[in-house]
Amino acid sequence: MSTRAKFIGGVQQFFDDAQSYETVERMSGLRFIDDFVGAGSQVIPAVGSAVGGFPWVKKLVQTAGVPAVAGVANAAGGVLQCAIDATSEKQEATLYWGDSKGLDVTKGFVIEFRANLHVLPSVAGVEAVFGVSSNWIDGPDNAAEYLEFGANGSGAISLRSQDGTTQKSIASGFSAIADGWHVYRIDANNLADIRYFIDGSQVSQANTIGFAATGASAILQPYASVYKPSGAGVGTLQVDYVKAFANRA
Repeated sequence: MSTRAKFIGGVQQFFDDAQSYETVERMSGLRFIDDFVGAGSQVIPAVGSAVGGFPWVKKLVQTAGVPAVAGVANAAGGVLQCAIDATSEKQEATLYWGDSKGLDVTKGFVIEFRANLHVLPSVAGVEAVFGVSSNWIDGPDNAAEYLEFGANGSGAISLRSQDGTTQKSIASGFSAIADGWHVYRIDANNLADIRYFIDGSQVSQANTIGFAATGASAILQPYASVYKPSGAGVGTLQVDYVKAFANRA
């Protein structure tokens, strides 16, 4: 591994630029890292049944089908997946903190996922998103605030934002293929210019995405979801790790 240090927003950060492109370390007061390794990280409790000391819950919506949020057996490094099936109905499989939000986007915030679309969203209307969001609501586009990557009806990756006033979904110019692992990072050090990266390369244009929410409205939670409002479409999002960093003040 070749690690390179950079100062971004006055904070020292270390990246594995040669192989994985991931953030190895960031000198922030708040650090959250989950690699989903081990038996206790592979079984996700349902919303309303949180387990003490474990941050995640799952939200499943279905009538007859079997959407799932669960560990992938024997996956190197620990992997969780959110999956919906081909039953023709509304479905959702969401991994999140059960609306126990704690990440302040206004405090030099960075979030990073290593993720892949194991099954590409098969039709328009099937939506995979991952990033940070406000409280759960029916349909990820309806959340009050969020900063996310998304894919809808294909592997084309979009850059999504909603700050309570302005909602955007901008094409990144990058298309993921099925089972292609990539490192996705959102850097909110400059709230007037939220930057999105894939495998270490910036895919957002300068000064096109801002985030104006403040106070409680800017405190969000990690969020990874596959959703469809109806129909027989399918999609599976896999997550290898989630890393979040922020300053205390």
